[in-house]
Amino acid sequence: MTTKIIVAMAAVGVLAGCSSTVLKDDYGSSVDSLIKAQTANPATLTSPSDSPVTGVDPDYARKAVDEMRKSVGKPGEVKEPIEMILMGSQGGG
Repeated sequence: MTTKIIVAMAAVGVLAGCSSTVLKDDYGSSVDSLIKAQTANPATLTSPSDSPVTGVDPDYARKAVDEMRKSVGKPGEVKEPIEMILMGSQGGG
């Protein structure tokens, strides 16, 4: 009797996993919205321009360079060698 109940519950669980969700219906739109949000001129997504970029916002460039300089480590801070362990490698031969 308990085996039948367990099998029935497992079947219900499997079937519930096959149903369509709101996420599946809307899958991929988050990537599209991020691309549109990160594009300085969204009109270029549909009709790109052949002309090169000729300028940059100086405040934005200064902040970007300042942030890049903050996160760079000093050569003296690296004291230990990097050790890589690959799955399945046992050593020896």
